[in-house]
Amino acid sequence: MGNRSELPAFQVISSQQESLGNDQSRRSFLRNSAAITVAGGAAVLLASATPAHATHQARRGTRDEFKQIRRHENNHVEFLAGALGAAARPKPTFKGLLQKNYADFVKVSQALENTGVGAYLGASPYLKNPDFLAAAASIALIEASHAGFLNVISGDPITGDSDATEKDNKVGTSFYFPLTPDQVGAAAGGFIASLNGGPAVSYDPMESDTNDVAILNFALALEYLEAEFYNLNVQQFYGH
Repeated sequence: MGNRSELPAFQVISSQQESLGNDQSRRSFLRNSAAITVAGGAAVLLASATPAHATHQARRGTRDEFKQIRRHENNHVEFLAGALGAAARPKPTFKGLLQKNYADFVKVSQALENTGVGAYLGASPYLKNPDFLAAAASIALIEASHAGFLNVISGDPITGDSDATEKDNKVGTSFYFPLTPDQVGAAAGGFIASLNGGPAVSYDPMESDTNDVAILNFALALEYLEAEFYNLNVQQFYGH
């Protein structure tokens, strides 16, 4: 796994790109979003704040974007599983992904995408193989694009930090902050019913060929989660 020539799939993702505040305030945002996610979004309901026809129009207006996000997440799964080959984890079994209404769908999407950005940022410094690092950075940038879109349509600053003060905003929303595996697990772990014999959703804070595999499997678990979330909910809210 440590040899640059062993990641031919990265050339595919590179040539087919279209196919494929402060620390405390950001973590508070992610933690609060995770709580909303686990609770089914009951704390934040866009539908209750806008007329039904406005919510319907908002949903129609985001159809293409959510279909693109779904395609991106499924492409990320395919890429990471291909890069890992026989070392790829089995797909986990998930629970609680299907959302009751469009407002909940948007808020959970926002939480997942912002968590994904922090997860990639936290893992990247420990990747030994430069091709893996480049691939992770490429995916992280797509996740950040998703997060920015979802933050804006949710009425938050483009980079999140919905609870940051004006003073914090001068710095806090200018940077994404890394998340540890434990923090990612706290945000997303409630959706995982079973790992189906796969490794823990974690990695070590060190560089090694073995740890590169663990980091890619960590990322693959998150991409499986996101892909399944969008596969279910885009079908529900947009019909196909």
